[in-house]
Amino acid sequence: MKKWFIFSLIFFCICFITLNAYLIWKKDSKAEHTVYVHDWKRVHERNIIKTLDTKGILMPQEEYKVYFDDKDKEFLRFLVKEGDEVTAGTPLIEYATPELDQVRDTLESDISQAEGELSSIDEYIAKLSDYQASISSSDSSYAYEYDSVFSFEDDFNFSEDITDTEDTSTSNDVIISQIEQEIYKQELEKSKLEDKIFNYETQISLINEKSDSAMIISEGDGIVKDVNDQLGNPVVTIASTSLSIKGTLTEEQLKKVKVDMSFNATVSGEKAKLEGTIFDIGSFPENEPEIDKKNVYPFEAILSEQAEALPIGTTADVKVTLDQALKVPAVPRNAIVKQDKKTFLYFLDKNGLVNRKEVTTGLRSGDLQEIKEGTEIGQVVMTTDQSHNKSKFATTMQPTYLKKNAFKDLSSKEKWESFLIGVAER
Repeated sequence: MKKWFIFSLIFFCICFITLNAYLIWKKDSKAEHTVYVHDWKRVHERNIIKTLDTKGILMPQEEYKVYFDDKDKEFLRFLVKEGDEVTAGTPLIEYATPELDQVRDTLESDISQAEGELSSIDEYIAKLSDYQASISSSDSSYAYEYDSVFSFEDDFNFSEDITDTEDTSTSNDVIISQIEQEIYKQELEKSKLEDKIFNYETQISLINEKSDSAMIISEGDGIVKDVNDQLGNPVVTIASTSLSIKGTLTEEQLKKVKVDMSFNATVSGEKAKLEGTIFDIGSFPENEPEIDKKNVYPFEAILSEQAEALPIGTTADVKVTLDQALKVPAVPRNAIVKQDKKTFLYFLDKNGLVNRKEVTTGLRSGDLQEIKEGTEIGQVVMTTDQSHNKSKFATTMQPTYLKKNAFKDLSSKEKWESFLIGVAER
């Protein structure tokens, strides 16, 4: 009798435990059970920036090569030597020629041509500035009128990368950024033309002062890099004082980096970061391609502000911004759960339940994942044991977190909610 009772009791206990275990672990089971949450995080507003790391060297942005044509001219002397610092208009070479009047006429013609080009650039910059001022980040009509507005400039096309963009605000931001880049480039061209006009006028002035000789002068500021005493062209080479970062990209990096992408760079021993944009990327490898040899492609990055007291040849660590999402909801990467080609987050709601919800993800960089749709700033998500839905949850107490500084992180709404809940439950 006792054996029968003992065996029956053991059999009952085994069945009870087995049934409960089945109900607990069965997928979509309605059996109520509590999940212990080991780790959780709030959805925060973050800047997610995807970057690519490479290296570069600070080099002169330009080199001015001066050529001397000895036809109908007699070389007299060099007026500079290697290492000399020159400015636009500094005389470099003195020569004699019997046809000074013809040289003067040629210079005056060159001035007229440069002034015409300068006027065209001013008109173009004015149109760019007017259009930039007219763009509103909330007015979708500009995005569709974009191509027609800029039909006056065949060499520049803004719509290339943004015609299929769904977010009009983002599209307009891209347009504004591209306009700023184009204005910057046109300002550089304008500066070069103004230097040319100044140089031509200086040469005419020198011819008028010295009727028996003429001079070749510098087109810009810089340092004399080379003087060819044998009069082989170029007879003088001048390295500009404006620096840029030059380096190389691998084949894989070449696929990702585009012209006009922004970058920041750091130099060993310097706290300040250098910033600017990618100005040019070579279409051909730096060296002659060979079988079984990896190619590298040259790039040049323009600095938005010139670096001071940094010597030519300084190595810089360059970080190119490939993509970015600013002030967006973000969660840790390990909070994301993918099932059946869908993406989910497990939220801890105010009712004490785990709530699984499908979300739409965006940009990912490092440990951060952008959430485009399906969540709000401040919501709590599980980052471990994401396998329960509609279950109650429990978390460990963190008494060390109850400090004065912790309450500063709460919004006014959260403070009042906590206060009223405490009064009501009391």
